[in-house]
Amino acid sequence: MHSKKGILSQPVMAVMVSRQTISNLEKGIVHPRIKLLVEANQKVGLTLYHFSMDQVHLRERCIMGYYWSARDNAWLRRKFPFPDILYLRGGITKAYTPVFKELLKDIYFNNGRAINYPRFNKWHLYQTIAQYEAIRPYLPVTITVNEPDDIRRMLQKFGKIYLKSHNGRKGEGVFKVETLPRGAYRYSFFDHYSSRLTYQYVSGFPALLRVIYQFFSGRRFLAQQAIELISFHDRLIDMRAEMQRNGSGNLEIVGISVRLGQPHSPIATHGDAYSFDHFFTQILPYPRDRLEMLRSAIEKFLFTVYHCIEAHYGEYVEIGIDFGLDINGRLWLIEPNSQSTRISLEKAYGDEVVARANLNILKYARHVAARAAAAPVRVSV
Repeated sequence: MHSKKGILSQPVMAVMVSRQTISNLEKGIVHPRIKLLVEANQKVGLTLYHFSMDQVHLRERCIMGYYWSARDNAWLRRKFPFPDILYLRGGITKAYTPVFKELLKDIYFNNGRAINYPRFNKWHLYQTIAQYEAIRPYLPVTITVNEPDDIRRMLQKFGKIYLKSHNGRKGEGVFKVETLPRGAYRYSFFDHYSSRLTYQYVSGFPALLRVIYQFFSGRRFLAQQAIELISFHDRLIDMRAEMQRNGSGNLEIVGISVRLGQPHSPIATHGDAYSFDHFFTQILPYPRDRLEMLRSAIEKFLFTVYHCIEAHYGEYVEIGIDFGLDINGRLWLIEPNSQSTRISLEKAYGDEVVARANLNILKYARHVAARAAAAPVRVSV
């Protein structure tokens, strides 16, 4: 592995972040998520650095990265070797995709590993996991939109649909449409950047199309059956499960957050969040036997989703799984997230559980590095 070349003694873990995150680091502005990972690493002791793709030098096989120096009480920049463990916390632009592929190839060739992968494309992911019989019952009907008639047919079939950008996160690019009498439609979407909910009516399908195509502005998007999820005082309810592999490599549920969306919002992402037990015992109380049946069904569902994803994409250190419960008690997969922000986890469970989640990432990284060192087989990707 790279760290056995006498440069650094500990397994080297590199965290890929956005160029903006690195620019902020250079100005002394540190994202809280980076601080938490650095704090957790005091207990694990990996050689840890952060970088963006423009700092990768393939010919020299090195990366100009940033690391926290406790001695200097500052973030410092230095040259690092390619890591033993790569952890992604940012998107990869088309311009740097070839560089990323070469970096990943080099890491694996030298017996290193990635512990997660680029963000999911919603349509590609749906096509992939729909191949697994165990997961099909949890999937709403979904198509990619190639022409306006695709939208028309989905509305005729279901009455309510969601339109989602192929590549979106934090509730971005989610547009809900409902069919109303006399050729009218109601649509809604939440703007992540302004934190503003748009809830409007439009008359006629051509007028609806103009709004839709303006919203997506050239981006590819899919159409999905809208599920009648349970709600509370006109607030949509969904759930986010944070699942991780721990220091032994075992998969565990760190926490299940129940999210309450803003009134009439098509998504629950930017609302309140509660722990699973608190919500279903204090806010929307379920009888104990019903709650335990639901918990058991959810756990089975979550492990099924995780394993189906890994069967195709490879082993992940963590996946945030968004899912919902409909008014008939049926579970539905909304979407998995390969780079969860863990915001709902923090709201629902607090700092202690978030700290454990960061420890899991680092301990799993050490576990993977040790496992690879014990069985040094060169792998091509």
